[in-house]
Amino acid sequence: MNAADTIELATPALRLRCGLVPWDIAAFGFPVAQITEIEVKDASQAAHDYAPMHEWMDRQGVRILSCRLPHDRLCESMFLESQGLRFVEMVIHPRLTKLDSRQYPADTLTISSATVDDLPGLEAIAEHAFHFERYHVDPRLDTRLGDLRYARWVRNSFTHPTQCLLKVEDGAKLVAMFVVERQSSEKVYWHLNAIAPEWQGQGYGKRVWREMLRRHQAEGAIEVATTISARNAPVLGLYAGLQFSFLPPDMTFHWVREP
Repeated sequence: MNAADTIELATPALRLRCGLVPWDIAAFGFPVAQITEIEVKDASQAAHDYAPMHEWMDRQGVRILSCRLPHDRLCESMFLESQGLRFVEMVIHPRLTKLDSRQYPADTLTISSATVDDLPGLEAIAEHAFHFERYHVDPRLDTRLGDLRYARWVRNSFTHPTQCLLKVEDGAKLVAMFVVERQSSEKVYWHLNAIAPEWQGQGYGKRVWREMLRRHQAEGAIEVATTISARNAPVLGLYAGLQFSFLPPDMTFHWVREP
């Protein structure tokens, strides 16, 4: 991104940083931006100081603006609401520690790195498996945007320098996909994971997640973390059953340009 693709505001009342989101722009075909930092010190004056942000979004033609905040940043969340952003989801951060001391039963599932021939099938899983996330639940947006976003995420992860695309198979059946990142010698982050829609509700969830944890154990990891929508009650139960703990949640907000 060049300098025109970002904006920073720093006044006594408001500090803000925002930029275009290249991966979403590539998926959607129109400008998308994200507020990555915001601090409101004086809400009444901050509304005036926010004016350059509106002007920047108009110049860029931004159609969707998002912001994610820790759950206790209520001053900032109320300010965002006053500027037309709307709350769309709460996300929760499951984390499992002391992986090296845990035991999981062996399974017949196989996990391996994806090949280029696997991409169509793995993209199809990502395109059709998600229903609870922000691009699927915001009533102002076409749910197809979410489908495109996750399918493209899978394709990008295949050549990403730090992320790894994994496939999970049961014999000849492709049952799940995971996008993972080794953040250190001891920590693994699950960016994206899903059971194929045709195999959901058939007992694969717990089996797949356990086998993934066994794989990370063998690789020497001792901590696994991820992020999920608070609306996804079945997956919340899955993580709780596997003894993940839950870090404090974040709030997500969207601004959507009217047609």
